[in-house]
Amino acid sequence: MKTLFAAIALSVFLTAQASAAPLPMSSDGPVDVTADSMVYNSDKNTVSFQGGVEATRGEFKLWADSLTIFLRGSGEKGGDASSLAAAMGSTDLDRIVAENNVRFKNGAQHGSAQKATYLARPNTLVLEGSPILHDGENSISGSVIRYYVNENRSVVEGGPKRRVHAVFSGNDRKKGR
Repeated sequence: MKTLFAAIALSVFLTAQASAAPLPMSSDGPVDVTADSMVYNSDKNTVSFQGGVEATRGEFKLWADSLTIFLRGSGEKGGDASSLAAAMGSTDLDRIVAENNVRFKNGAQHGSAQKATYLARPNTLVLEGSPILHDGENSISGSVIRYYVNENRSVVEGGPKRRVHAVFSGNDRKKGR
């Protein structure tokens, strides 16, 4: 299950490679994003993709209704992203938010949530809105799933309407036995 969280953290926010945070990357390839529209807003330091968003990097794929990249403002360290080219090449990522019908896949690992947020500082991935993660026959779900990348630690929270539910299959068990 640990590799599932690492894969999701590295990939859910494919552009997190631009941050100073040390995410383990499974691919050095380009990030390919397609969507119905894209809006760059220099006043808000955001790049937003809307409608049928599909982001791919190597084997990792992410689908969502929207994906927004938030860059650090001009008053913050590393500041001024005055053009789209500067924004896309910025090393000062604040956060990335994928919303509505979020799904992701990396090999046998896949999951879904209504909202996935990658926070560059403190290098954390937060999945909300009925999040569920699958790694082969293993799965875990709850109200909120938090993955602390630097600590390789996850916390799954339950709530009044959704308790934590985990299914772990035996590692040494073989099919057909």
